[in-house]
Amino acid sequence: MHHPVMRPLVVALGLAFSVVHAADETTLDKVEVHAGSDGAAALDAYRSNQATSGALGSRSVLDTPFSLNVVTDHYIENTQATTINDLFKTDAAVTPIANGYVGESSGISIRGQQLDLLNGFKIDGYAVPNWASDLPLEHYQQVELLKGLSGFMYGFGSPGGIANFVNKRPGNDFAGSVTAGYASDGVGKLGADVGGRFGTDQMFGVRVNAVHEQGDTYVDGGNIKRDSASVYVDARLTPDLLVSADALYQKRHVDGAYYGVVLGDAYGMAPPGSVGIPAPIDGRDRLASPFTYYETEYKIAGTELKWAINDSWDFKAGYRYSQQNRENADSAIVLLDNRGGYGELQYVAYTRYEYQTLQAMATGRFNTGSIGHEVVLGTGWQLLTEKMPVSGWNQAVLGTGNLGNPGDFANPDLAMDKNLGKSSDTTQQSLFASDTITFDEQWSLLVGLRYTDYEQRSFDAASGTQTGSYDRSPTTPTVALIYKPVQNVSLYGSYVEALQQGGSAPKAAANANTVMAPIKSRQYEVGVKTDNAGWSASAALFRLERGLEYVNSGNVYVQDGTEISQGLELSGKTALGRDWTLLGSAMWLAGRNESGDASVDGKRPYGAPKAQANAYVEYAVPGTGGLVLSGGAQYVGERPLEASNAHFAGSYTLFDLGARYATRVGGQDVTLRLNVDNVTNEAYWLTSYGFILTQGAPRTIRASAEFSF
Repeated sequence: MHHPVMRPLVVALGLAFSVVHAADETTLDKVEVHAGSDGAAALDAYRSNQATSGALGSRSVLDTPFSLNVVTDHYIENTQATTINDLFKTDAAVTPIANGYVGESSGISIRGQQLDLLNGFKIDGYAVPNWASDLPLEHYQQVELLKGLSGFMYGFGSPGGIANFVNKRPGNDFAGSVTAGYASDGVGKLGADVGGRFGTDQMFGVRVNAVHEQGDTYVDGGNIKRDSASVYVDARLTPDLLVSADALYQKRHVDGAYYGVVLGDAYGMAPPGSVGIPAPIDGRDRLASPFTYYETEYKIAGTELKWAINDSWDFKAGYRYSQQNRENADSAIVLLDNRGGYGELQYVAYTRYEYQTLQAMATGRFNTGSIGHEVVLGTGWQLLTEKMPVSGWNQAVLGTGNLGNPGDFANPDLAMDKNLGKSSDTTQQSLFASDTITFDEQWSLLVGLRYTDYEQRSFDAASGTQTGSYDRSPTTPTVALIYKPVQNVSLYGSYVEALQQGGSAPKAAANANTVMAPIKSRQYEVGVKTDNAGWSASAALFRLERGLEYVNSGNVYVQDGTEISQGLELSGKTALGRDWTLLGSAMWLAGRNESGDASVDGKRPYGAPKAQANAYVEYAVPGTGGLVLSGGAQYVGERPLEASNAHFAGSYTLFDLGARYATRVGGQDVTLRLNVDNVTNEAYWLTSYGFILTQGAPRTIRASAEFSF
């Protein structure tokens, strides 16, 4: 740590963390390159000036009166990110909640609110199911994270936000790359990405991407096999008319996976108060039996038409079908005492989620006197169908063991019923309209409304008999005022309302799998953004009010009361001189439950840290012809495991180091990358859903060589 090259890195990270520790559309993928130093140009590889906000269409980040974070493919490649947890390591508003190598999938919460698995993920703005799976990051040009409520912009969804994955588009010239990689402790990966335009006036475009990943993971006895492929094609039928289609397939299989580590006394499996959160265990340690596994399969296809009608009006319409199949053969690790004793319970089931989404919208720009208008008019329809095994879930107790000495149990070879029956249908039909009214160069007002006809039907999967229903027809408003004192600074205040699909009672609850009614939420936010040649920054104060769902003291999953979260988030990206690039953020979060249940009233929302901070820095070593060193740090404060705050998972700090070297070999561009995550091999717990613990990832090494042509 005393090497002269490393000293500035340590100083930068220390400054970023000291305060928080004291407190405990042709294409959407265009990256704007500002004039300036080499450092500013390097910074621009990690920021995009444009993002999609659902019903607002595509607009600049500066002109969007909500908190946004856009992660570009350059950051994905240079950090060798493979999961959504890796993707948002520099955003302190984002907390990792799960691990896709020891558990079912990776996952995040935003401002203490978990991302909705059925409504919170989009591809090019169209809904896809993501029930405990990992979308393959290699296929996307950028990922846009809208923080907070999304009622007007996207319809139903939890207040965590929206993650929109933007497909890679073809460039004007044919180009491609082949990447070979390695990850701890024996995972190999091979990927190819190629595309370009051809035909008269480059009428046609194509982009093809394929990835194979396989080998022994860092978990003792763990193994992964993942295959994914995607294609994007388009045709410029006229200079003003673009038609596109895309498709993605992925199958991901992980051996030695568990559903979660849960405290047995919370579910009547041990005497009350007899089980606490154990000391964190190394992410390499095996808990689940080696024969357990978790597998997901994606089949996604979509098409879209974009028409520039004239200089004032644009029209866009599209459709997307997506199917996610899940093979659950993983287990729950149920803690039975404070000495690390546990019982392993295996669950087996085959389930399916199908989404169909159709949307059309027109955007127009006109003036009424001296006042400008940007109007959006649109309609949408989407159908989510959930299917469960006709014979139900199969399960068995495998045996008992200890965290320090995992059991070696016999495989019961539980049967998996792939005969599926419909368990629910959720239909949303919506009309939306907005007007961004520009009074002068400084002041503008956004007014938006979305009307949604929401129908949710539950069925018995075996008989097909309807067992329940919810009907709602809400109108959710959005209002935002924007003030620009100068061109590159935007101050805003916004108010959003939304409804989210009700939660489903967990397997261990007395009313397991019961689907709850939709929940209403409100969000207030004021913020400031600035975008400059060499640096950008933002700050936001927010308050969120939403219905409270939790497992009560009677082991029943209920809706009762209100969850209030409010806080401050700060973020910035800057080029320091010619050679340094720094990304950093911090969040302070205060929250409380308001409920008639004394066990949760006044307590903190589960899974939400009071403070979090992240930093990432790069140093382009002068005179080396392409060597870049990097380092990162991530601090997450302690989090209550459940709504009653009976248990807390401790805070943790992770450090990452990396290096990459760009050169030419045999006339080809070659980039070598090395990343070491969690350098100190800190053990820590991730928390989710108000009752689940998951091991955090241990020290992990990733290396790759990319050959571009």
